[in-house]
Amino acid sequence: MKKTGKRLAALGLSVITAFSLAACQSKPAEPASTAAPKDTAAAESAAENGTEAASEQAGIEEVGEVTLKLGFNGDFLTMPEAVLGAAERLNEKYAAEGKNIKINFETDYQTINNTDYHNNIVFAHKSGDAPDIFICDADVAGFVNAGCLLDISDIMGDEFVDGIFTPTMVDQKAYAMPFDLPLRVIYYSNKDLAEIGWTQEEIDALPKKIADGEFTLEQFIELCGTVVEKGGAQYGLVHRPGAGNDFFDMLNALGGEYYDENGKLVFDEAAILRFFQFTYDNANTSKITPQNLNQLGWDTINKMVGNGEAFAYYGPMFSATYVAQAAGLSTEEFAKDETFVLFPKSEYSDKPFAVAAPQMMAISADTKYPELCKEIFKELAAGSSDYLANHASTIYTLSCIKSENESDVIMENPILKNVTYMADYAKSIPAVDGLASLKSELFSQIVTLELGQITPEEAVKAMRTQIELNVDDVIFK
Repeated sequence: MKKTGKRLAALGLSVITAFSLAACQSKPAEPASTAAPKDTAAAESAAENGTEAASEQAGIEEVGEVTLKLGFNGDFLTMPEAVLGAAERLNEKYAAEGKNIKINFETDYQTINNTDYHNNIVFAHKSGDAPDIFICDADVAGFVNAGCLLDISDIMGDEFVDGIFTPTMVDQKAYAMPFDLPLRVIYYSNKDLAEIGWTQEEIDALPKKIADGEFTLEQFIELCGTVVEKGGAQYGLVHRPGAGNDFFDMLNALGGEYYDENGKLVFDEAAILRFFQFTYDNANTSKITPQNLNQLGWDTINKMVGNGEAFAYYGPMFSATYVAQAAGLSTEEFAKDETFVLFPKSEYSDKPFAVAAPQMMAISADTKYPELCKEIFKELAAGSSDYLANHASTIYTLSCIKSENESDVIMENPILKNVTYMADYAKSIPAVDGLASLKSELFSQIVTLELGQITPEEAVKAMRTQIELNVDDVIFK
Protein backbone atom coordinates (compact mmCIF):
# COMPACT_ATOMS: atom_id res chain seq x y z
CA MET A 1 0.00 0.00 0.00
CA LYS A 2 1.33 3.41 -0.90
CA LYS A 3 0.27 6.55 0.90
CA THR A 4 1.13 9.92 -0.56
CA GLY A 5 -0.08 13.26 0.53
CA LYS A 6 0.99 16.85 0.28
CA ARG A 7 -0.19 19.57 2.60
CA LEU A 8 0.91 22.99 3.71
CA ALA A 9 1.37 22.95 7.45
CA ALA A 10 1.22 26.55 8.65
CA LEU A 11 2.70 26.29 12.09
CA GLY A 12 1.00 28.22 14.88
CA LEU A 13 2.30 30.90 17.20
CA SER A 14 2.35 30.68 21.00
CA VAL A 15 5.21 31.55 23.35
CA ILE A 16 7.08 28.65 24.94
CA THR A 17 10.69 28.21 26.07
CA ALA A 18 12.92 25.21 26.47
CA PHE A 19 13.04 25.82 30.22
CA SER A 20 9.29 25.93 30.73
CA LEU A 21 8.92 22.85 28.53
CA ALA A 22 11.43 20.92 30.63
CA ALA A 23 9.58 21.98 33.77
CA CYS A 24 6.34 20.39 32.61
CA GLN A 25 8.03 17.14 31.58
CA SER A 26 8.21 14.15 33.90
CA LYS A 27 12.00 14.15 33.99
CA PRO A 28 14.52 13.68 36.81
CA ALA A 29 15.77 16.89 38.38
CA GLU A 30 19.38 16.17 37.50
CA PRO A 31 20.40 15.74 33.85
CA ALA A 32 21.90 12.52 32.56
CA SER A 33 25.67 12.10 32.28
CA THR A 34 27.22 14.57 29.86
CA ALA A 35 30.29 12.64 28.74
CA ALA A 36 31.67 13.92 25.45
CA PRO A 37 30.44 12.14 22.33
CA LYS A 38 32.81 9.44 21.13
CA ASP A 39 31.99 9.30 17.44
CA THR A 40 34.78 11.25 15.77
CA ALA A 41 37.06 14.25 16.02
CA ALA A 42 34.22 16.35 14.63
CA ALA A 43 32.18 15.49 17.71
CA GLU A 44 34.83 16.76 20.14
CA SER A 45 33.77 20.33 19.51
CA ALA A 46 30.06 19.50 19.62
CA ALA A 47 29.68 20.44 23.27
CA GLU A 48 31.11 23.89 22.54
CA ASN A 49 28.77 24.24 19.59
CA GLY A 50 25.86 23.22 21.80
CA THR A 51 26.64 25.88 24.41
CA GLU A 52 26.67 28.46 21.65
CA ALA A 53 23.35 27.33 20.19
CA ALA A 54 21.46 30.25 21.65
CA SER A 55 23.82 32.84 20.17
CA GLU A 56 23.80 31.05 16.82
CA GLN A 57 20.00 31.04 16.78
CA ALA A 58 20.01 34.71 17.72
CA GLY A 59 22.12 35.39 14.64
CA ILE A 60 20.17 33.28 12.15
CA GLU A 61 19.25 35.10 8.96
CA GLU A 62 15.73 36.51 8.95
CA VAL A 63 14.41 34.84 5.82
CA GLY A 64 10.74 35.75 6.20
CA GLU A 65 8.10 33.10 5.55
CA VAL A 66 9.49 29.97 3.91
CA THR A 67 8.09 26.59 2.90
CA LEU A 68 10.27 23.53 3.38
CA LYS A 69 9.62 20.11 1.88
CA LEU A 70 9.48 17.21 4.33
CA GLY A 71 9.77 13.66 2.96
CA PHE A 72 9.04 10.49 4.89
CA ASN A 73 8.66 6.80 4.15
CA GLY A 74 7.08 4.56 6.80
CA ASP A 75 3.95 3.54 8.65
CA PHE A 76 4.32 5.55 11.85
CA LEU A 77 4.43 9.32 11.43
CA THR A 78 5.93 10.23 14.80
CA MET A 79 9.27 11.16 13.17
CA PRO A 80 7.89 13.77 10.74
CA GLU A 81 5.47 14.92 13.44
CA ALA A 82 8.49 15.60 15.66
CA VAL A 83 10.00 17.77 12.92
CA LEU A 84 6.75 19.67 12.51
CA GLY A 85 6.40 20.11 16.27
CA ALA A 86 9.93 21.41 16.70
CA ALA A 87 9.43 23.85 13.82
CA GLU A 88 6.23 25.08 15.43
CA ARG A 89 8.06 25.79 18.67
CA LEU A 90 10.78 27.63 16.75
CA ASN A 91 8.09 29.74 15.09
CA GLU A 92 6.76 30.59 18.54
CA LYS A 93 10.22 31.62 19.71
CA TYR A 94 10.92 33.67 16.61
CA ALA A 95 7.60 35.47 16.95
CA ALA A 96 8.24 36.21 20.63
CA GLU A 97 11.68 37.59 19.75
CA GLY A 98 10.30 39.71 16.91
CA LYS A 99 12.23 37.82 14.24
CA ASN A 100 10.94 37.81 10.68
CA ILE A 101 11.04 34.03 10.30
CA LYS A 102 8.14 31.63 9.84
CA ILE A 103 8.50 28.00 8.79
CA ASN A 104 5.83 26.21 6.79
CA PHE A 105 6.04 22.65 5.49
CA GLU A 106 4.88 20.79 2.42
CA THR A 107 4.81 17.11 3.38
CA ASP A 108 5.12 13.96 1.30
CA TYR A 109 4.47 10.73 3.22
CA GLN A 110 4.91 7.37 1.54
CA THR A 111 4.97 3.66 2.41
CA ILE A 112 7.11 2.02 -0.25
CA ASN A 113 10.17 -0.24 -0.35
CA ASN A 114 13.17 1.43 1.34
CA THR A 115 15.42 0.83 -1.65
CA ASP A 116 12.87 2.42 -3.96
CA TYR A 117 12.59 5.43 -1.67
CA HIS A 118 16.37 5.77 -1.50
CA ASN A 119 16.58 5.70 -5.30
CA ASN A 120 13.75 8.23 -5.57
CA ILE A 121 15.64 10.64 -3.32
CA VAL A 122 18.79 10.28 -5.42
CA PHE A 123 16.76 10.92 -8.58
CA ALA A 124 15.05 13.94 -6.98
CA HIS A 125 18.47 15.30 -6.01
CA LYS A 126 19.72 14.96 -9.59
CA SER A 127 16.64 16.75 -10.88
CA GLY A 128 16.87 19.49 -8.23
CA ASP A 129 13.65 18.55 -6.44
CA ALA A 130 14.78 16.71 -3.29
CA PRO A 131 12.94 17.39 -0.02
CA ASP A 132 14.72 19.77 2.34
CA ILE A 133 14.43 17.23 5.17
CA PHE A 134 13.79 13.53 4.64
CA ILE A 135 14.15 10.12 6.25
CA CYS A 136 17.56 8.59 5.61
CA ASP A 137 18.01 4.83 5.43
CA ALA A 138 21.06 2.92 6.66
CA ASP A 139 22.92 3.44 3.37
CA VAL A 140 24.24 6.84 4.41
CA ALA A 141 27.43 6.29 2.42
CA GLY A 142 25.37 5.72 -0.72
CA PHE A 143 23.54 9.01 -0.23
CA VAL A 144 26.81 10.85 0.45
CA ASN A 145 28.47 9.37 -2.64
CA ALA A 146 25.50 10.62 -4.68
CA GLY A 147 25.94 14.12 -3.22
CA CYS A 148 22.50 14.14 -1.55
CA LEU A 149 23.28 15.03 2.07
CA LEU A 150 24.37 18.11 4.00
CA ASP A 151 27.16 17.79 6.57
CA ILE A 152 25.45 18.41 9.93
CA SER A 153 28.37 17.62 12.25
CA ASP A 154 27.74 20.87 14.12
CA ILE A 155 24.46 19.60 15.57
CA MET A 156 26.24 16.82 17.49
CA GLY A 157 26.13 17.39 21.23
CA ASP A 158 26.48 15.56 24.50
CA GLU A 159 22.72 15.43 24.97
CA PHE A 160 22.78 12.48 22.56
CA VAL A 161 23.49 8.89 23.62
CA ASP A 162 27.20 8.14 23.24
CA GLY A 163 28.06 6.63 19.87
CA ILE A 164 24.61 7.21 18.40
CA PHE A 165 26.02 9.15 15.44
CA THR A 166 28.32 6.32 14.32
CA PRO A 167 25.93 5.04 11.58
CA THR A 168 25.62 8.57 10.20
CA MET A 169 29.35 9.19 9.77
CA VAL A 170 31.27 9.24 6.49
CA ASP A 171 34.85 10.51 6.48
CA GLN A 172 34.44 11.71 10.09
CA LYS A 173 31.43 13.88 9.24
CA ALA A 174 27.82 13.38 10.34
CA TYR A 175 25.26 13.43 7.55
CA ALA A 176 22.04 12.56 9.41
CA MET A 177 20.47 12.96 12.82
CA PRO A 178 19.40 9.87 14.78
CA PHE A 179 15.78 10.14 15.92
CA ASP A 180 15.69 7.09 18.21
CA LEU A 181 17.70 4.17 19.54
CA PRO A 182 16.07 1.01 18.15
CA LEU A 183 17.80 -2.20 19.10
CA ARG A 184 17.99 -5.34 16.99
CA VAL A 185 17.63 -8.29 19.34
CA ILE A 186 16.08 -11.74 19.76
CA TYR A 187 12.65 -12.18 21.23
CA TYR A 188 10.74 -15.27 22.21
CA SER A 189 7.46 -16.52 23.69
CA ASN A 190 7.29 -17.12 27.44
CA LYS A 191 4.09 -19.08 26.86
CA ASP A 192 5.91 -21.56 24.64
CA LEU A 193 8.50 -22.16 27.36
CA ALA A 194 5.75 -22.74 29.91
CA GLU A 195 4.12 -25.19 27.49
CA ILE A 196 7.23 -27.41 27.56
CA GLY A 197 7.48 -27.38 31.33
CA TRP A 198 9.70 -24.43 32.20
CA THR A 199 8.91 -22.87 35.57
CA GLN A 200 8.30 -19.14 35.90
CA GLU A 201 11.57 -18.87 37.80
CA GLU A 202 13.47 -20.47 34.91
CA ILE A 203 11.72 -18.22 32.39
CA ASP A 204 12.51 -15.08 34.38
CA ALA A 205 16.17 -16.06 34.80
CA LEU A 206 16.97 -16.60 31.11
CA PRO A 207 17.56 -12.95 30.02
CA LYS A 208 20.19 -12.42 32.72
CA LYS A 209 21.88 -15.73 31.95
CA ILE A 210 22.18 -14.59 28.32
CA ALA A 211 23.46 -11.14 29.34
CA ASP A 212 26.02 -12.73 31.67
CA GLY A 213 27.26 -15.06 28.93
CA GLU A 214 26.04 -18.16 30.78
CA PHE A 215 23.58 -19.20 28.06
CA THR A 216 25.11 -19.34 24.59
CA LEU A 217 23.76 -19.04 21.07
CA GLU A 218 24.29 -22.75 20.57
CA GLN A 219 22.20 -23.46 23.66
CA PHE A 220 19.51 -21.06 22.48
CA ILE A 221 19.24 -22.76 19.07
CA GLU A 222 19.06 -26.10 20.86
CA LEU A 223 16.24 -24.65 22.97
CA CYS A 224 14.41 -23.59 19.79
CA GLY A 225 14.54 -27.22 18.65
CA THR A 226 13.37 -28.51 22.02
CA VAL A 227 10.36 -26.20 22.00
CA VAL A 228 9.33 -27.62 18.62
CA GLU A 229 10.02 -31.24 19.57
CA LYS A 230 7.92 -30.97 22.73
CA GLY A 231 5.01 -29.25 20.99
CA GLY A 232 5.44 -25.77 22.42
CA ALA A 233 5.52 -24.20 18.96
CA GLN A 234 5.39 -25.24 15.31
CA TYR A 235 8.61 -23.40 14.49
CA GLY A 236 11.58 -22.54 16.66
CA LEU A 237 13.19 -19.55 14.90
CA VAL A 238 11.99 -17.17 12.20
CA HIS A 239 13.29 -13.97 10.65
CA ARG A 240 12.28 -11.20 8.27
CA PRO A 241 10.98 -12.31 4.82
CA GLY A 242 13.15 -9.88 2.89
CA ALA A 243 16.65 -8.44 2.68
CA GLY A 244 17.75 -6.61 5.81
CA ASN A 245 20.59 -5.88 8.20
CA ASP A 246 19.17 -8.34 10.76
CA PHE A 247 21.05 -11.14 9.02
CA PHE A 248 24.36 -9.37 9.63
CA ASP A 249 23.60 -9.51 13.37
CA MET A 250 23.37 -13.29 13.30
CA LEU A 251 26.55 -13.32 11.21
CA ASN A 252 28.17 -11.25 13.99
CA ALA A 253 26.87 -13.64 16.65
CA LEU A 254 28.57 -16.46 14.75
CA GLY A 255 31.86 -14.58 14.87
CA GLY A 256 31.64 -12.94 11.44
CA GLU A 257 32.71 -9.47 10.33
CA TYR A 258 31.35 -7.43 7.45
CA TYR A 259 33.25 -4.16 7.95
CA ASP A 260 36.64 -3.16 9.33
CA GLU A 261 37.64 -0.41 11.77
CA ASN A 262 37.54 2.12 8.91
CA GLY A 263 34.03 1.17 7.82
CA LYS A 264 35.29 -0.69 4.74
CA LEU A 265 33.25 -3.65 3.47
CA VAL A 266 34.60 -7.09 4.43
CA PHE A 267 33.74 -10.44 2.85
CA ASP A 268 34.45 -12.87 5.71
CA GLU A 269 34.30 -16.14 3.78
CA ALA A 270 34.69 -18.56 6.71
CA ALA A 271 32.03 -16.78 8.77
CA ILE A 272 29.63 -16.48 5.84
CA LEU A 273 29.97 -20.22 5.27
CA ARG A 274 29.22 -20.75 8.96
CA PHE A 275 26.13 -18.52 8.72
CA PHE A 276 24.96 -20.27 5.56
CA GLN A 277 25.37 -23.68 7.22
CA PHE A 278 23.38 -22.38 10.20
CA THR A 279 20.64 -21.11 7.88
CA TYR A 280 20.54 -24.30 5.80
CA ASP A 281 20.41 -26.57 8.86
CA ASN A 282 17.62 -24.58 10.53
CA ALA A 283 15.36 -25.02 7.50
CA ASN A 284 16.38 -28.43 6.19
CA THR A 285 17.82 -30.45 9.08
CA SER A 286 16.30 -29.40 12.41
CA LYS A 287 13.43 -27.71 10.53
CA ILE A 288 13.00 -25.02 13.20
CA THR A 289 12.63 -22.50 10.35
CA PRO A 290 10.02 -22.91 7.58
CA GLN A 291 11.63 -23.72 4.24
CA ASN A 292 9.28 -21.30 2.48
CA LEU A 293 9.61 -18.55 5.07
CA ASN A 294 10.56 -15.95 2.49
CA GLN A 295 7.34 -16.61 0.58
CA LEU A 296 5.08 -16.13 3.61
CA GLY A 297 5.08 -12.34 3.87
CA TRP A 298 5.25 -10.02 6.85
CA ASP A 299 1.69 -10.39 8.08
CA THR A 300 1.89 -14.18 8.31
CA ILE A 301 5.26 -14.11 10.09
CA ASN A 302 4.11 -11.42 12.52
CA LYS A 303 1.06 -13.50 13.42
CA MET A 304 3.24 -16.59 13.92
CA VAL A 305 5.46 -14.69 16.35
CA GLY A 306 2.59 -12.94 18.12
CA ASN A 307 0.52 -16.05 18.77
CA GLY A 308 3.47 -18.27 19.69
CA GLU A 309 3.31 -20.48 16.61
CA ALA A 310 6.94 -19.42 16.15
CA PHE A 311 8.93 -19.50 19.39
CA ALA A 312 11.66 -16.97 18.57
CA TYR A 313 12.43 -14.18 16.11
CA TYR A 314 15.47 -12.00 15.52
CA GLY A 315 15.18 -8.44 14.29
CA PRO A 316 14.34 -4.88 15.37
CA MET A 317 12.56 -4.48 18.67
CA PHE A 318 10.16 -2.02 17.05
CA SER A 319 8.81 -4.88 14.93
CA ALA A 320 6.87 -5.72 18.10
CA THR A 321 4.48 -2.98 17.03
CA TYR A 322 3.49 -4.94 13.95
CA VAL A 323 3.62 -8.31 15.72
CA ALA A 324 1.15 -7.23 18.39
CA GLN A 325 -1.21 -5.75 15.82
CA ALA A 326 -1.06 -8.81 13.57
CA ALA A 327 -1.84 -11.10 16.53
CA GLY A 328 -4.70 -8.89 17.72
CA LEU A 329 -2.96 -8.14 21.01
CA SER A 330 -2.61 -4.96 23.03
CA THR A 331 0.88 -3.77 23.88
CA GLU A 332 0.38 -4.85 27.49
CA GLU A 333 -0.78 -8.33 26.47
CA PHE A 334 2.14 -8.79 24.09
CA ALA A 335 4.66 -7.50 26.66
CA LYS A 336 3.46 -10.07 29.22
CA ASP A 337 4.11 -13.01 26.93
CA GLU A 338 7.21 -11.91 25.04
CA THR A 339 10.76 -11.48 26.31
CA PHE A 340 13.44 -9.46 24.51
CA VAL A 341 17.05 -10.61 24.93
CA LEU A 342 20.52 -9.88 23.60
CA PHE A 343 22.15 -11.95 20.88
CA PRO A 344 23.94 -14.55 23.05
CA LYS A 345 27.68 -15.10 22.83
CA SER A 346 28.65 -18.14 20.79
CA GLU A 347 31.55 -20.50 20.27
CA TYR A 348 32.88 -17.92 17.80
CA SER A 349 32.10 -14.65 19.63
CA ASP A 350 33.16 -13.37 23.03
CA LYS A 351 30.15 -11.53 24.45
CA PRO A 352 26.40 -10.93 24.04
CA PHE A 353 25.25 -7.80 22.24
CA ALA A 354 22.41 -5.82 20.73
CA VAL A 355 22.77 -3.63 17.67
CA ALA A 356 21.79 0.03 17.75
CA ALA A 357 20.07 0.83 14.48
CA PRO A 358 18.73 4.38 14.73
CA GLN A 359 16.24 5.74 12.27
CA MET A 360 17.57 8.99 10.87
CA MET A 361 16.49 12.18 9.19
CA ALA A 362 18.81 14.10 6.89
CA ILE A 363 18.99 17.53 5.30
CA SER A 364 19.35 17.85 1.56
CA ALA A 365 22.62 19.22 0.26
CA ASP A 366 20.46 21.24 -2.15
CA THR A 367 18.30 23.04 0.42
CA LYS A 368 18.18 26.81 0.19
CA TYR A 369 17.84 27.01 3.96
CA PRO A 370 20.56 24.80 5.51
CA GLU A 371 20.90 26.79 8.74
CA LEU A 372 17.16 26.90 9.31
CA CYS A 373 16.89 23.14 8.79
CA LYS A 374 19.72 22.59 11.25
CA GLU A 375 17.97 24.83 13.78
CA ILE A 376 15.00 22.46 13.65
CA PHE A 377 17.28 19.51 14.43
CA LYS A 378 18.96 21.44 17.26
CA GLU A 379 15.56 22.28 18.71
CA LEU A 380 14.62 18.59 18.66
CA ALA A 381 17.76 17.71 20.59
CA ALA A 382 17.12 20.36 23.22
CA GLY A 383 13.80 22.04 24.04
CA SER A 384 11.66 19.69 21.95
CA SER A 385 13.25 16.37 22.83
CA ASP A 386 9.90 15.30 24.30
CA TYR A 387 8.76 14.73 20.70
CA LEU A 388 11.60 12.23 20.25
CA ALA A 389 10.69 10.47 23.51
CA ASN A 390 7.08 10.17 22.35
CA HIS A 391 8.26 8.79 19.02
CA ALA A 392 10.53 6.25 20.75
CA SER A 393 7.81 5.06 23.11
CA THR A 394 5.29 4.74 20.29
CA ILE A 395 7.46 2.35 18.28
CA TYR A 396 9.09 0.61 21.28
CA THR A 397 12.63 1.93 21.08
CA LEU A 398 14.88 3.75 23.51
CA SER A 399 15.50 7.44 22.87
CA CYS A 400 18.55 8.91 21.17
CA ILE A 401 18.52 11.62 23.88
CA LYS A 402 20.09 10.52 27.15
CA SER A 403 17.76 12.35 29.51
CA GLU A 404 14.63 11.10 27.77
CA ASN A 405 15.56 7.50 28.60
CA GLU A 406 14.83 8.44 32.22
CA SER A 407 11.51 10.09 31.41
CA ASP A 408 8.16 8.65 32.41
CA VAL A 409 7.14 8.05 28.80
CA ILE A 410 10.02 5.57 28.42
CA MET A 411 10.14 4.13 31.94
CA GLU A 412 6.40 3.42 32.01
CA ASN A 413 6.32 1.74 28.59
CA PRO A 414 5.45 -1.95 29.18
CA ILE A 415 8.20 -3.19 26.85
CA LEU A 416 10.93 -0.58 27.19
CA LYS A 417 11.00 -0.57 31.01
CA ASN A 418 12.53 -4.06 30.92
CA VAL A 419 15.24 -3.46 28.32
CA THR A 420 16.95 -0.22 29.29
CA TYR A 421 19.96 -2.32 30.39
CA MET A 422 20.56 -3.23 26.75
CA ALA A 423 21.94 0.23 26.03
CA ASP A 424 25.12 -0.93 27.82
CA TYR A 425 25.46 -3.86 25.40
CA ALA A 426 24.54 -1.99 22.22
CA LYS A 427 27.03 -1.56 19.41
CA SER A 428 26.67 0.96 16.62
CA ILE A 429 27.47 0.05 13.04
CA PRO A 430 29.27 2.61 10.86
CA ALA A 431 28.14 3.61 7.40
CA VAL A 432 29.64 0.96 5.10
CA ASP A 433 30.06 1.65 1.40
CA GLY A 434 28.83 -1.28 -0.68
CA LEU A 435 26.72 -2.75 2.12
CA ALA A 436 23.54 -2.61 0.04
CA SER A 437 25.06 -5.03 -2.50
CA LEU A 438 26.23 -7.40 0.23
CA LYS A 439 22.81 -7.31 1.89
CA SER A 440 20.95 -8.03 -1.33
CA GLU A 441 23.20 -10.90 -2.36
CA LEU A 442 23.20 -12.40 1.14
CA PHE A 443 19.42 -12.57 1.11
CA SER A 444 19.32 -14.12 -2.36
CA GLN A 445 21.44 -16.97 -1.05
CA ILE A 446 19.34 -17.32 2.13
CA VAL A 447 16.22 -17.93 0.03
CA THR A 448 17.81 -20.74 -2.01
CA LEU A 449 19.50 -22.25 1.05
CA GLU A 450 16.27 -22.48 3.01
CA LEU A 451 14.54 -24.07 0.05
CA GLY A 452 17.33 -26.65 -0.07
CA GLN A 453 18.21 -25.74 -3.65
CA ILE A 454 21.89 -25.05 -2.98
CA THR A 455 24.58 -26.12 -0.53
CA PRO A 456 26.26 -23.65 1.85
CA GLU A 457 29.55 -24.06 -0.04
CA GLU A 458 27.88 -23.34 -3.38
CA ALA A 459 26.13 -20.31 -1.87
CA VAL A 460 29.41 -18.82 -0.64
CA LYS A 461 31.01 -19.29 -4.04
CA ALA A 462 28.05 -17.72 -5.88
CA MET A 463 27.92 -14.81 -3.46
CA ARG A 464 31.64 -14.10 -3.74
CA THR A 465 31.35 -14.00 -7.53
CA GLN A 466 28.57 -11.42 -7.36
CA ILE A 467 30.40 -9.24 -4.82
CA GLU A 468 33.55 -9.29 -6.96
CA LEU A 469 31.47 -8.15 -9.93
CA ASN A 470 29.38 -5.48 -8.18
CA VAL A 471 31.52 -3.97 -5.41
CA ASP A 472 34.70 -2.07 -6.24
CA ASP A 473 36.24 -1.75 -2.78
CA VAL A 474 35.96 -4.83 -0.56
CA ILE A 475 38.33 -6.78 1.70
CA PHE A 476 38.23 -10.54 1.20
CA LYS A 477 39.33 -12.67 4.11
